Amino acid sequence: MMAITHALIATAGTSLILGTADPLPLGLAILGSQIPDLDTTESTIGKIFFPISSWIEDRFPHRSITHSLLATGVIAVVALAIGSYCEDIKTAAALPLGNLLSCFSDTFTKQAVQLFYSVPAWAVSVSNPRRRLKTGGESRTVGVSWCSCCSYSWYLFCYWWGYLSESFTELRLKRWHRAGV
Repeated sequence: MMAITHALIATAGTSLILGTADPLPLGLAILGSQIPDLDTTESTIGKIFFPISSWIEDRFPHRSITHSLLATGVIAVVALAIGSYCEDIKTAAALPLGNLLSCFSDTFTKQAVQLFYSVPAWAVSVSNPRRRLKTGGESRTVGVSWCSCCSYSWYLFCYWWGYLSESFTELRLKRWHRAGV
């Protein structure tokens, strides 16, 4: 999948799972979603961190170690340790969550991923190869982008409506209290 697709899936998923629209956790989720593609020099993050990407690419096949639960676990331990030190676990959880959602979304592609690294099995979510997503397809990116935007908009609407409902409830309670009801 493309970097924008990973970013959108991680943003929408993290927003819904953590129940937040705060830009810091969502930005960390986007950053976490890009980390798995550090294993290829062709990706955006691989081009930015070329020496690291080149070293990983020379030693491991694409979608193996960086797309594994092992890598997600290492990221989670480091992020949650920093989060507990800063007393903000929810924000710290966004980085490994974005990484996990990115790795999981790659299991729907034709290439699949080596989710349980060191075990030579590749994780595939769809057993029929014709039903798997092609990476880099423009129509797929538009479809995933549309779904991600819709789910994020739905979350924002529910958040706003919940806030609005609370405001109306508070106003009604104040009126009833003044009226002696």
